[in-house]
Amino acid sequence: MSERVVVEAVTKPVFLGEGPHWATREHALYYVDIFQQDVHRFHPATGNHSTMHIEGGPVTLVVPHKTSTNTFVVSVGRDLVAVTWADPTKDCVVTSYSVLATVDAQHSENRFNDGKCDDSGRLWAGTMGNTDVYDEGPAHGGLYLLAHPGAPVELLNKVSISNGLAWSEDHHTFYYVDSSQLKVEAFDCDFQNARLGKRRTVFDYREAGLHPAFPDGLTIDTHGNLWVASFGAGKIHCVNPATGQLVRWVEVPAANVTSVCWGGPNLDQLYVTSTQKRLTKEQLVQQPHSGAVFRVTGLGARGRPPADCAIMLSNTRTP
Repeated sequence: MSERVVVEAVTKPVFLGEGPHWATREHALYYVDIFQQDVHRFHPATGNHSTMHIEGGPVTLVVPHKTSTNTFVVSVGRDLVAVTWADPTKDCVVTSYSVLATVDAQHSENRFNDGKCDDSGRLWAGTMGNTDVYDEGPAHGGLYLLAHPGAPVELLNKVSISNGLAWSEDHHTFYYVDSSQLKVEAFDCDFQNARLGKRRTVFDYREAGLHPAFPDGLTIDTHGNLWVASFGAGKIHCVNPATGQLVRWVEVPAANVTSVCWGGPNLDQLYVTSTQKRLTKEQLVQQPHSGAVFRVTGLGARGRPPADCAIMLSNTRTP
């Protein structure tokens, strides 16, 4: 490796940072603070940091729209919505938006959690109930595909906490995390028809001795390795899904890391979100950067360009 690994906090802390997405057209990082209902934008080259506050419910994912300028697909509670941020370099408050789809009507306490667009611009997004990783209650969430407004398709049910998503480069495998299961799983994937087939475990946190840490968000590199945010461990674990082996890990000065994505001009910088959730006052003093976004360089790995959302925005409704 030609350079040493460097981990640095590049933003101020928020309470529950999640959902990082690198916008390649802008060379900017978007992420959310779930319960503050904020979408954040960080532009590394200029240092500009701006916030869009969205009224209506927890905000858990953000993906720029591919063809509609300054339009973003965002989750608000159980809704997937299209929202306009007139000038993403400036702070704003949004009180209206267009609803693309609503799910889990039978579980009003549910909310969306992690979500990403595939290379066709379709949005895969999962939900979770009013639960925690170690609860033994029923699994009320699901995983949904949104390819057209108003018509979400349920891909998985009986999910507790829907989290990390990624696809292999050939699209034949879909990687997924239900955090309460304490493992990273893989599905055979009929990508063209967006159908999931045989399910298998590629990495088990209990068997690896990483419990009580658990897998949260993840991403994939160009070699096919998965980089998983291990909540409670203060580490990003790199796993070879073909062998199930732990390849390496990166320590982060925040115990509760939540998600990861590749960014930077060459997509060789790993951006890591984190949270202050579950930390005591004493732990927050010891980990003052908890809740910040961290940038990791020198890994000798890189990712593929992330996909923006290509869903047509007609036939939407206003809440």
